[in-house]
Amino acid sequence: MANIEIKKRVKPTSFRKFAIGAWKKPSDPKVYTKIKIDITHLKKLLNEKKETISLVHFFAKAMGIIYEKYPELNTVLIGNKCYQRKNITAFIHTHIRKQNHYDLSGITIEHTHQKSLKEISIEIKEKVNELRNNQNKAINRTNTILKYCPSWSYQLLVSLFDFIMNRLNINLSWMGLPKDPFGSYGVSAIGSLGFEEGFVPLFPLSRLTMILAVGKPFKEWTFETEKPKEHLMINLCFTLDHRYLDGAHVAKPLRLLKKIALNPTKYGITFD
Repeated sequence: MANIEIKKRVKPTSFRKFAIGAWKKPSDPKVYTKIKIDITHLKKLLNEKKETISLVHFFAKAMGIIYEKYPELNTVLIGNKCYQRKNITAFIHTHIRKQNHYDLSGITIEHTHQKSLKEISIEIKEKVNELRNNQNKAINRTNTILKYCPSWSYQLLVSLFDFIMNRLNINLSWMGLPKDPFGSYGVSAIGSLGFEEGFVPLFPLSRLTMILAVGKPFKEWTFETEKPKEHLMINLCFTLDHRYLDGAHVAKPLRLLKKIALNPTKYGITFD
């Protein structure tokens, strides 16, 4: 007896033949969602600060709070088994300007739920400067290995690192490679590139449960008591790994994220 009951065969079009040859069966676990938040009051608070504190710093902190509140978000696959992480760590995507091109890298900030906005800002600045000045030894070591590997070996090399670091959970810092280089969740400042919204792919080696892309703020108008009122809005775009999370896992955390943005001091975020 057939598993799937079928009728007559459908004759494919030319494009359908090409598509069948080009793609394999679906194997991508990504889920996408977006929330829009009014940050009119938040932008004013950030602008009043003497230190340079950006929306990326704020949402890196806010994400740390929701990961502490909902520890089921802070998990990782080791082999094919899911484990709770000990620490809450943010991975901040970083664009590095080279002599004649851009490169994409990133830095990690541990214990974001415990650190102040000022501490997060200072740590990000210091670590990004290390990257730009080629002072991050672990990243330099990784780049050196890739530099001397032939192009045909890229997939083999990444698969090898994935097997050792994520399946066997072996720390390779003794080789000069970064330990747990991606952390719990990612934050990407796509707004700095001029994008109001966009969804960042999950890097397979990272084992992140989700990535937040912080868009460029934009204006919206509402009419209250027949008078127009300007609001500054922002899109927060999330890419989730369906192996860890379902929609039910993130519904409450994202509602909490909205509340944190609307009333940050209530949740321990100060702008001192």
